[in-house]
Amino acid sequence: MKLLLLIIVVYIVYRTVKSWLIRNLQVPGHGQSQNLSIDDVMIKDPVCGIYFPRREGVELQHGGKTYVFCSSTCRDRFLEERE
Repeated sequence: MKLLLLIIVVYIVYRTVKSWLIRNLQVPGHGQSQNLSIDDVMIKDPVCGIYFPRREGVELQHGGKTYVFCSSTCRDRFLEERE
């Protein structure tokens, strides 16, 4: 009988501590919606074809359009091909 009471008390303490930790430490994935936002978009370089973050690209206005390249080397190659 004492063993059964001990098991019940330990279980209640376990559940209480677990509940408190989840609420106070905000463990991801336990019923809390995470507010995720997109940091940047990946785009494809029109010359070499690799994908890179747009914020790291080199922009060029050419013929009324905006092009974004992975590097100044690809931008220069693009301009050479257009001439």
